[in-house]
Amino acid sequence: MKPPLTSSLPLKSLALAAAVLAAAAPAAARLLEYDRAAILKGEVWRIATAHFVHCSVYHLTWNVLPLVAIGFLFEAELGHRFWPVLFGSCAAVGGGLLLLDPGLDSYRGLSGVLNGLWIAGALIAARRESREGRRSLAWLSRGCVLLDLGKIAFEAATGRPIFTNPAALAAEPIALAHVLGAAAGLCAALLYGGRSSGATPQPPSMYSARPACHHPSPIWRASSIARSGLHPCRRMR
Repeated sequence: MKPPLTSSLPLKSLALAAAVLAAAAPAAARLLEYDRAAILKGEVWRIATAHFVHCSVYHLTWNVLPLVAIGFLFEAELGHRFWPVLFGSCAAVGGGLLLLDPGLDSYRGLSGVLNGLWIAGALIAARRESREGRRSLAWLSRGCVLLDLGKIAFEAATGRPIFTNPAALAAEPIALAHVLGAAAGLCAALLYGGRSSGATPQPPSMYSARPACHHPSPIWRASSIARSGLHPCRRMR
């Protein structure tokens, strides 16, 4: 019997994408965006909710599409850890901006958090692939991390995004958000990397030598998905 279609879909990532799209209304964006003055007056939810609102349709598109791609690549690897990594990255990025960038008045965008999901998922995948003897795939997963870190370093050094047009974003990219998201992903990989993803083991088949808890490599699951640009933004006033 074939597994149901939904078993192969990144349902958590798709649900999150739907929530981000629902938050696209201007009134919601004003209520949820990072506003330093409002946070310091007690509206602390903005530290987390700022990541789910955007500055323009172009900005929204460049965050939702990478989110879905990350879901197909790494959601199965993260398993039940998807939500802790997501919200931990939200707290790390939002809280880090509050502490480290006192000149930042407002901010919107999911991309700092996406860097956390990307790096945590890739490193956890690399560790599993290495344990299972697929060393070439493990190095491909590590390469995904190195490419992302290289992109972050280049953009931090030059102040220029690689993939997106700041004018179309209607915002100024914030390199610090990428750095904070990447740091959160690295910490999550260290915390969770040696643990099971929570997948339910299946009885081994008499017709297959494949381990009962085997997960297909994310490299094979999405070999055709190109790495997308991830850019958080300071909202232009």
